[in-house]
Amino acid sequence: MNNFREVQQPYTEDEVMREADRCLLCGTPVCIDACPVLLDVRGMNEAVARGDFKKAYERIRETNPLIGVTARCCPQLQGLCEDACVMRWNGQPIGIGLIQRYVADWERKHPQLNQLESSNNETGKKVVVVGAGPSGLAAAELLKRYGHGVTIYEAMTRPGGTALYGIPDYHLPKDVLSHEINKIKDMGIEINTGISIGKDITLSYLRDESDAVLITTGSKDPVKLDTQGIDLKGVYDGYQFLQDVFVEGVEKYMNGSMKYDLGSEIIVIGGGDTALDCARTALRLTNSKVTIVYRRTENDLPSDPIMLHEAKEEGVKFKFLASPRSFEGIDGHLVETFMDFMQLAAPDETGRRTPKPIPEKAFKMKSTSVLLAVGRQPNSFLTKRAGLKIGKKNSIAINDKHKTSMEGVFAAGDVTTGETLVVKAMSSGREAAQRVHEYLMDLEDYHVSFYERYYKQNLYDRMLEGGETGEVGPPPV
Repeated sequence: MNNFREVQQPYTEDEVMREADRCLLCGTPVCIDACPVLLDVRGMNEAVARGDFKKAYERIRETNPLIGVTARCCPQLQGLCEDACVMRWNGQPIGIGLIQRYVADWERKHPQLNQLESSNNETGKKVVVVGAGPSGLAAAELLKRYGHGVTIYEAMTRPGGTALYGIPDYHLPKDVLSHEINKIKDMGIEINTGISIGKDITLSYLRDESDAVLITTGSKDPVKLDTQGIDLKGVYDGYQFLQDVFVEGVEKYMNGSMKYDLGSEIIVIGGGDTALDCARTALRLTNSKVTIVYRRTENDLPSDPIMLHEAKEEGVKFKFLASPRSFEGIDGHLVETFMDFMQLAAPDETGRRTPKPIPEKAFKMKSTSVLLAVGRQPNSFLTKRAGLKIGKKNSIAINDKHKTSMEGVFAAGDVTTGETLVVKAMSSGREAAQRVHEYLMDLEDYHVSFYERYYKQNLYDRMLEGGETGEVGPPPV
């Protein structure tokens, strides 16, 4: 594996139409119910089955501004749309993710046919969104469609957040992300990059200069291990590793400009999707031996099963029931890792079995580098700088209307919950945007949920009655 070309193979036009035609167009579409952004799966499949890709795009773009991203990044079989598909009980669920990907790719080839519209009813209200990750982008898009002026501030040099720096190109080509961000910018949303709120500009200044502020700064604080030797050269933060590779550009690394001296024996600590991405990225950059070490069993891995299968096919090795006790070095540089062999104790109150070491079975693994991918907590930088009320794990504390402890300041996404899926962060951002809109327009006593709006009142049933406009415009209030 020495390239970052996309691994997933797309449907052909004939394949995607035949797959969409398998959809039963259920009267109660549980697939939509299972989607955090209520993507109109049923309407998409109906249009794709008859070859109307423009209509399919319009239907799913109504609630999802990053359809090409989520098509590739959602674990559809893990509690989401494909997992809920009734066809799953008679064989295979509808390939919703691949159908969605085809529609998104089709739109990229025909962008002039799908110009997005913001509201013609400008409100005169100004909203600042802090953070240009999936949650902030989804929120900004909805706020703009409501007619508000929207400006995004992003600390990184490019917008995209986790979708940019945390998801490798073989899983999400960055031109897909850039295209969808540009569609959002074309609606009239201003994105200012390289500006850190809390450092370059204060939160209080933004609040004074706008009608509302929405914070969506994500999860950035890595969980820190207290393992002996963690400060040795060669022990790296896996999240920073992915960020450096994919923000700076994989071409730079493929051409030999390596910031990281990974060596020939690479160990990745962790069992989630980020651990798999660290391992698969390191393998492509070095062609070295890469081993993922996880303290539980393979059946306990929290990662996407499809990504696990791909990692194995590519040559990533796995060591289960192991955890680092110490990192050993010579002249300040890592040379091996002392591992505890673990056993799983009886289930705790959550039903999960806790790993505990068996001291007499400890062993050593040669390691020229270690990538730590054991979780991230909410980005606490702005929270602490602005003196906002703090929730669990340094998250921003919010009420059920996404309001923080500062008047007129809201928060959403991973900065309020910790690490989650891209599509769930987007859902949180859209919900917060709805609450910001209601706050600005004095509609807080008249809140209508997205479920009521899109799932019960909108789209497919109105289409059958001839009432669909086919335009992607502002949502009904």
